[in-house]
Amino acid sequence: MSISFSGVGSGLPINEWVTALVEVEQNKVDALEEERDALTDKQNILNSLKSEYSAVQSATLTFTDSLLGAGSDIFSKVSVSASDTSVVTATVTQFSTPASIELEIESLATSSVKTSEYNEAFKDSSKKLSELGVTTSGNFQINGATINVTADMTIDSLIYQINSSTSANVKASLKNGRLVLENREAGNKPVEVTGTDLVDGAHNFAELLGLDNTSSAQNSKKNDLLNTGTTTLAELGVEQDGNININGAAINLTTDMTVDEFISAVNSSAAGVTASVENGILVLENTDGSNDPIEMNGSSVAGSRNFAELMGFTSYNDTGTNAVFYLNGDRKESTTNSVSSEITGVLGLSLDLLTTTDGDPITIEIERDYDSEEPLTALQTFVEAFNKIVSDTNLYTDSQSTAENGGILSGENNLVRIKNSLRTLVTAQVENSGQYKSLADIGITTGAPGLDVSADTTQLIIDEDKFLEAYEKDPASVKALLIGDNSSGTTQDGLMQKLQTELKAATDNTSGYFAARGDSLASQISSMNDKIDRKQEYVYSYQEKLTNQFNYMDQMIAQMNSQFSAMQQQLASIGVNVGSSSS
Repeated sequence: MSISFSGVGSGLPINEWVTALVEVEQNKVDALEEERDALTDKQNILNSLKSEYSAVQSATLTFTDSLLGAGSDIFSKVSVSASDTSVVTATVTQFSTPASIELEIESLATSSVKTSEYNEAFKDSSKKLSELGVTTSGNFQINGATINVTADMTIDSLIYQINSSTSANVKASLKNGRLVLENREAGNKPVEVTGTDLVDGAHNFAELLGLDNTSSAQNSKKNDLLNTGTTTLAELGVEQDGNININGAAINLTTDMTVDEFISAVNSSAAGVTASVENGILVLENTDGSNDPIEMNGSSVAGSRNFAELMGFTSYNDTGTNAVFYLNGDRKESTTNSVSSEITGVLGLSLDLLTTTDGDPITIEIERDYDSEEPLTALQTFVEAFNKIVSDTNLYTDSQSTAENGGILSGENNLVRIKNSLRTLVTAQVENSGQYKSLADIGITTGAPGLDVSADTTQLIIDEDKFLEAYEKDPASVKALLIGDNSSGTTQDGLMQKLQTELKAATDNTSGYFAARGDSLASQISSMNDKIDRKQEYVYSYQEKLTNQFNYMDQMIAQMNSQFSAMQQQLASIGVNVGSSSS
């Protein structure tokens, strides 16, 4: 703010007086601004240093990212191949050990399936549930998930509701007049269907459709071979002798037993049912004509299936199977065909089984290719970034420095401590499973032997030839030194993890040194700006006040001079001579 005036009335140097007085107060403002600018410079240097320390942290992450997966491993590339990718595909992690493995796949994992009784209405999904016998609203459960039903609901709506239930986790569909429920996950977990509400006055929905485990299930799946009484059970798929239990009565089965012989055995048993064949369907009916459930189970006659399952009787449960495979002769099982390394038992090796093997086993080759180029480049980046934080921290904290911004951070003892700790770490021994225990062992030192005493020994120097020699000799030990080794099941941190822990004290965005000092400086600068604003307002107000006062004084002097001149004129008119004050 500038106010122009002159002592025109008095002829006094009023402008000079006001300027001199205001300048005294303005100097105080200027001093505060210099103090604020010094804090801002300090803040800018700290921000620059934070970026440098963060660059070192990023350089260490280039190494430790190798622990996240084979794709991030700068030390080596692990690859896997299968001799026949139409049978299996494989993946590995960076921890996998080179090996040649023979794989045989006996069977793939399949999902459990439950099929309802046959119903003509199931051939048209637009039919309403009332045509299945539903007369009132209710619900039933699939794998514990509740499915609501109403008489006017369409079959299509029912299937949509089942398929939309993530808890049920089954796939519902219609097939040949039956409702088929299939677990979405493979493995031998059965599809469990139960009911709580009666939907036709006598049955719950599971019973009404023949989906409960003990519902009246009288019809097998259709098979034209059943129309010929001389067809043997072997021709129907029976692979070994066994038995079937019908209502608790055991009926012995042999592979060469005919359909007629089976029917005769059932009819003469204590099962209390009558067996017959109608249009390729084996029918079991209660001899007394009751609607009591017919319970069926028995020993396995075809793989893991008993005869009731093989023939596809209503309330038919086709229990899923686990995948069975052999790695170097060791038998393994998996509930899915995507097999994790926990199941293969080979560190880092996962498999996707596509089909069974026939004849010769599949060969899986795990190979590791060590490459020194990426680790060397990463170390050069690290050393460059590390040397910069050491040199700049020393410059900014050295109170004796005469360089630009030298000593601007003198007194920042926590920063010096962090730098010294990092400096100590890079020259210290690191316990690990490899033969290399320090950076010096792989060619990274603070100077070559015989270095001049005036040389800067705070800086790291890479002897590339020594590093390449060490890496070629034992790349795993170089890796163990830098990022540790957990292949034995125990974790040992390498140098880069130790540096990251120490760097966190500087770079953490919440509690780190730079965050804390940055917040403190920002608060001081803000407070200083408020103080400067208040002081500057005072200076403007003070200048205005002085100006007004001196202008008023000038006016008073001018008025007095005018009055004095008039008095002189009046005295002169009566003959009185009034001289000037200087005469």
